[in-house]
Order: sequence, then structure tokens, then C-alpha cells
Amino acid sequence: MLIINQSRAHQRVLYEGFLKNITIKEAVSQQLLFPLTLNFTRGEISILKEIKESLCAVGFIFGNITVETVEVRGVPVVVTESEVQMVMEQLISDFRMEVVEDSFSQVDMLAKTLSKTLSVKTGEVLDERSQVGLVNDLFACKESALSPFNKRTYTTITENDIDRKFI
Repeated sequence: MLIINQSRAHQRVLYEGFLKNITIKEAVSQQLLFPLTLNFTRGEISILKEIKESLCAVGFIFGNITVETVEVRGVPVVVTESEVQMVMEQLISDFRMEVVEDSFSQVDMLAKTLSKTLSVKTGEVLDERSQVGLVNDLFACKESALSPFNKRTYTTITENDIDRKFI
């Protein structure tokens, strides 16, 4: 029997997808009908400017960036309009907490943060089609056994393991 942690599995799938998009620079964006204007402090704007190129590589499209606002005109396909503010805030927070030290690079940190923020949450029930898609996507990953945060995505329980529980 194979038991999969769907949140960690989804993180792995998203993480590898973001890394691929950033590296190849072929991210798919969805244009927003009405651009979003997000307010940030000067320090937060500075951080966003520093990671802007990487954000564009995963599918964000920016308009004007002023001293206190950022205009978002497009987002990666996996990001909904309602998640944009949360994603940006999480990126800024992770960058400030120097999560970069745990990552190989700014690109790796960005991919990890996006995958963590956008993945299916523990306890969220997926329909059967989504479950099958997630399993297929997970085992198509280069590293299916571990999440981007080096936690196991699945475990195997054998018939002997079950039998030993009843001895």
C-alpha cells in the first residue's frame, strides 16, 4: 500500500514546474482583466524589485512599480487573482527571514515559497480525477520521494508491516 501526503506531493510537482519555467523562461501567464494595485512599504518594494526578474520568469507580469505600489497585470496560471497579495507577502517574508540560506539561490527560494503557498493544504479533499493527476505528476518528477523541503512525500506499507501490527 502506498500512502501519499498530497500537500507535500503537490509542493514537489509545483516546485519542479516553477524551476523549469524559471530556467527555460517559458512560463505561462494569465492576463488580468483589471490590473491589481498592491500597496507595500519602501523596504518591501525594494525586495520585490530585487526578485522581479525571477517573478517574471514564473509568469508574473508587472506594470508600474512606484515607491509604495506594485501593479500586477498578469499572474502564473496556477495563481488565482485572490492569491496574489498572499503570495507576494509570503515571498517578501521568506526573503526577509533569509530563507535564501536554506535554498541554493534566489530562484530556488522563489520556487519553494510559491510551491508552499500554492499547494493543496493538508486536509483538503481532492476529487478522484485530481488525485490521479497528482499521483501521475508526482511520479513524473525528478525527485518524487521528497518535498522541496526534504520531507517524505510518500511511504510504503507492506502486507508484512500490517501483519506485524496484529501479532
